[in-house]
Amino acid sequence: MLGILALFAIVPLVSQDPYVLGVWTFLLLNILVVVGLDLLLGYAGQLSLGHGIFVAIGAYASGLLTTKAGFSGWAAMPVGMLAAALLAAIVAVPTLRLRGYYLAMATLGFPVMFDAAVRVTSQWSGGSSGIISIPRLKIGGYILRDPLVYYYLVLGVVAVVLLVVWNLANSRLGLKLRAIHADETAASARGINVTSLKVMVFVASATIAALSGSLYVHNVQFVAPDTFGLNYSLTLVIMLVVGGMGRIWGGILGVVLLGWMPELLREAATWQPVIFGSILAIIMLFAPSGLAGFVRRRSFFLPEEAPAGPPSKSSDKPVLAVRDIGKAFGGVQAVKGLSFDVRAGEIKSIIGPNGAGKSTALALISGAIAVDSGTIKLGGQPVEQTPAYHRARLGLGRTFQHARLIPTLTVYENMVLGASVLGTRYEAEASTILHHLDLVHVAHAFPGEANQYERKLIEIGTALAASPALLLLDEPGAGLSSTEIEKLAKLLREQKERGCAIVLVDHIMSLVIPLSDSILVLNSGSPIMDGEPAEVIADAEVRRAYLGERSDVHA
Repeated sequence: MLGILALFAIVPLVSQDPYVLGVWTFLLLNILVVVGLDLLLGYAGQLSLGHGIFVAIGAYASGLLTTKAGFSGWAAMPVGMLAAALLAAIVAVPTLRLRGYYLAMATLGFPVMFDAAVRVTSQWSGGSSGIISIPRLKIGGYILRDPLVYYYLVLGVVAVVLLVVWNLANSRLGLKLRAIHADETAASARGINVTSLKVMVFVASATIAALSGSLYVHNVQFVAPDTFGLNYSLTLVIMLVVGGMGRIWGGILGVVLLGWMPELLREAATWQPVIFGSILAIIMLFAPSGLAGFVRRRSFFLPEEAPAGPPSKSSDKPVLAVRDIGKAFGGVQAVKGLSFDVRAGEIKSIIGPNGAGKSTALALISGAIAVDSGTIKLGGQPVEQTPAYHRARLGLGRTFQHARLIPTLTVYENMVLGASVLGTRYEAEASTILHHLDLVHVAHAFPGEANQYERKLIEIGTALAASPALLLLDEPGAGLSSTEIEKLAKLLREQKERGCAIVLVDHIMSLVIPLSDSILVLNSGSPIMDGEPAEVIADAEVRRAYLGERSDVHA
């Protein structure tokens, strides 16, 4: 990042022509907007198609307050940023609670709405004619009219914002944002407040855009509604996509490339759309992840292991207490009247045929799905009305029937994400789990590069990295060999001995029976038996319906 800033610092050494400096200044201002947009789209995966309105708010706030209300440029700037932040929050709170393209649809109409608002209030906004004679910024008594001075002022602002965003993107927050982008359900299961983070990033992105708009108008001294229309908003997205989302320097590359292209093609004005479109098509065809996508991000740092903590103290109080929970989907009762307890150092298995409601039960306990009735207590605290991330922070870890790892994070980063609920020691704890599970050799690989057994361990390790009091496992033995199942059983016994309460769902009886302290049998969403393994095995109906009369059932 420092190298990129150094390159921009020497631009005036190449040319101090006012026009050239003006173009570079405009590109720097667009870099501000695109970097903020990258946090929103490239990292958090939330698409805004009307982001130009936040630039316009910053521009118009500065223009109106300095020409109509006697504000200085420096005083008007934070007002515009605050106005953009408030609008972003108002839009984000309802739309970002939902998944999909609701934010994109909500922001798509922003440019049209803003244009209409400006024209309706033309008596003070200037209407389609815009606002003219906007005063330049001053430092003391010095007016910043020199293009070279203003270029370095903007570069300084960009440098500060870039360094802040760079540090955020490469911190624990950046991991959380990429997790949200890849899989919101998995992110929530790892203790991440998905909605809160999405709203925060949208507000931050809008605030940065407004700062860019304010700096823009104090340079050109004019603003009109057409400047920040829908085409401008779409161009910002295209710049980011071409350069490469999720890479700060990718957005910068996209801005410079597409920003200078019209200038370079000025002599071929008639062919500009054809050439421009062809270049975009080629880039998207051969670099669908953008130009920065050719460089795959990896981290090769692995901290020292955390010191081993003492085993959890046993208690007569259940870690998990489920009472009469139920859930229906339409007219189908997926779970009905489910009740059981799990104590520290106890393994409770849930078995039943396909469609019995086993995975749904785990989803209800973890908070991925809301219960219709009943109560759930975690560590004695009622949690049935709380979201999944809150339960994760209370000590609930889980895996999924189909592994839900974050594919864009390395194995180590997935572990760090899981351990992030711990606070300051999360990196050391992630390293400890990697060593304990013998996964150091794939620590800096991506999950897709690991084999099936390793991916199972990675997901379990991601849950264990948070030192959970309760661990929910959904078919961890599926697809594993007998040798791998034995290794898995050994791992679960170790966690049991350390005092972790475990709820295990699996069809592999050679894993379930030796491990379980008790087994609950579900059929069509309802419990039909709950007892010790020997008792369950001895029941003729259970053997006939679920276990069969196989000779290896005691294996």
